[in-house]
Formats: sequence, structure tokens, C-alpha cells
Amino acid sequence: MTYSELVTAIRNYTDVDANVFPETVINTFITMAENRILRDIDLDVFKKEVAGNMTANNRFLSTPSDILTHRYLMITVAGEQVFLDFRDTSYMKEYWPDSTVTGIPKYYSVWDQNTFYVSPTPNQAFAAELGYIYRPAQLSSTEPTTWISERAPEALLYACLIQAYSYTKGPLDMLSYFDNSYKQAIQGLGVEQQGRRRRDEYRDGMARVKIKSDSPGP
Repeated sequence: MTYSELVTAIRNYTDVDANVFPETVINTFITMAENRILRDIDLDVFKKEVAGNMTANNRFLSTPSDILTHRYLMITVAGEQVFLDFRDTSYMKEYWPDSTVTGIPKYYSVWDQNTFYVSPTPNQAFAAELGYIYRPAQLSSTEPTTWISERAPEALLYACLIQAYSYTKGPLDMLSYFDNSYKQAIQGLGVEQQGRRRRDEYRDGMARVKIKSDSPGP
């Protein structure tokens, strides 16, 4: 599904023209819909890893500009990879109240949309690796197709229609219908993701179906 096709579909399904749903409004629907999809399902295609270094005596770590949700934070200590545990900031402040005292980081938390908070405060510049889900380019007039629009058009359309019907305060039965349709589309996409993770040809060989064959006669 292309951007123009999605815009047309949203207006057709809601029976609303461009005066009520100009592209600026529809773009907001798309933003909310794509964000919901990315939060509702763990899509392998949007996983990313980035390497960097913590700074000694600095308990803050900048996050990538395209991060949507974090998956893990790992540091290298004496040649060994160590995963940090995710905790709430309040827990970390109670665990390590004096941030001027340094040590080997054990926990991390979200400080704000651009920063992680680690505890204890690093006592050296540890090599770090962050795994996260990145925010892909949004479907738009300048980005006419995306992975989601091509591989999960049903989920995208229904998620947009949920936003559209909420915006116009449409009938609750239609809103419920689109919400259920969206959940079914996401479930199907999830099954597809699990199937890809379950096996590959290198480990398991090509999938084959047994064919019944009668033994040859005497």
C-alpha cells in the first residue's frame, strides 16, 4: 500500500473528504498508527545495535536519535560482556545515592527521551553496546512506501482508521470493529515473525512434505 492509497482508503472508509481530513491530519493518524504497531509487536526488521563508550565519572549516556524502545544495554568489563539490569530511576538513586562515588555500572534507566541513567557512576570509559528498536521513516508523500505499508498494510490501515474514528467521534460499533480487525492483523504478523525465528534452512534443511507412495507390486 502506498501513501496515496492509504490516504484514499482512510477517506473512503470514513466517508470524509479532504476538507475534514487534509494530509496534515492524516499524517498525524499515520504517526500514531505506526507508533502503535511498533510498540505492539517486536519486529525483527527494526532491531538495531550500536556500539559506543561510557564516560568515566558521568552517570548519563546519550541515546541514539532514532530510538523508539530499548532492548538491552551491555558493557565490556575485563574482556567479559555484562548486561545491565533495567530499573526505575528512583530504585537506582536509592541503590547508589552518592553519584560522585564510582564503580562498575550494574543498572540503567531512562532519564529522559535522549538520555539513559546508569548506576553506579562509571569508574572508567567502558565499551558499551545498546540494542534497541529504531523508529523507521514514516510513510508520507515524500516516503511513499515503507516496510510496514508493504508488509503489514492491513494493520496500518486499521490502526489509522481507529485514529480517524476517534477523531470524528464515529460510531462505537465501527470503532470496535476496526480495533478487533487491527488486533487480528497484528496477531497474524506476530505468527509470521515467530515462524521466521523458529527455523532456518542451514540448521534444519528445506521444509519438505511427505508424499504417500505405495510399494511397488511383485
